[in-house]
Amino acid sequence: MQRAVCQQALDRLIAYLRGCGVEITSENCRKALRLVDRALETGSHDVMARAMDMIPDYFDLPPLAIPQQSPSLMRGSIGYHPYV
Repeated sequence: MQRAVCQQALDRLIAYLRGCGVEITSENCRKALRLVDRALETGSHDVMARAMDMIPDYFDLPPLAIPQQSPSLMRGSIGYHPYV
């Protein structure tokens, strides 16, 4: 059986929030349901994209922590030597 668009959007939204470190409490589930409901107001076309775009309106996400590359990448480190 195929899942409804709203269920797919809610599943993706909750998976994204978990991946960002947001605790999935009852209150956060209710926020996610309201978000998906609002995304569905204009129809089911592109509901997932609209829902993901609205996340900052409903949730305070922690800042992204992108680690620095170490050591820095150099062409020689992958065995590429253009002048050999």
